[in-house]
Amino acid sequence: MADKIKKEKKGLKHRNKNDLPVFDADHDFLIAFEKNVQTKPESLENTYIESFKKNQTKKQGIKVTDPRQTDHDLTQSHENFSELLEESFKKRKVKSVKKTSPMSVKKRLKRYPSVEAELDLHGYNTIGAQMRARSFISSCKHKGFFTLRIIVGKGLHSDAGPVLPDVVEDVVREMKKLDQVIFYEWDKKKKTRSGALIVYLKQFEQFD
Repeated sequence: MADKIKKEKKGLKHRNKNDLPVFDADHDFLIAFEKNVQTKPESLENTYIESFKKNQTKKQGIKVTDPRQTDHDLTQSHENFSELLEESFKKRKVKSVKKTSPMSVKKRLKRYPSVEAELDLHGYNTIGAQMRARSFISSCKHKGFFTLRIIVGKGLHSDAGPVLPDVVEDVVREMKKLDQVIFYEWDKKKKTRSGALIVYLKQFEQFD
């Protein structure tokens, strides 16, 4: 048996011109395989890395990229792109949340037309003037009018002085609280010199 093992070891020393082992006809291949299995997986990886480092440059001087480094760069680029995209969405969201400031009453009134309907309250008593003014304003708003004139007179022919200006103004103020009137003013800018009230109805949903 000892002679056979010696013979096997001796046979493994013989190699051809290509540096390949030459075995005898009665050689036991098990011994050869057992020796080759001794190679560790880690050594294969190290061999690959060393081989890759030695061949970093191809012909024409083109540098060879490490595939592992390429995968890492791609992952990093993807993460950076995701962060930028998320930041962009946040900025858009903030912009969309911002509400536009409402248009001032003064600017809206510049878009209003001139007087479209008129009511003359000469001859009405206090209660009649209240009822008629309230009905007139509601009806005009329903019809889609914007600008009204309500004539109240100056009370020049009344012994008690002007009464209707105060009465009608109270009605207009009340309807302003109900969101039917947006603004009102006296035609001569001052109440004591005016005989009519200009009323602007709230019709934004139709006018904008």
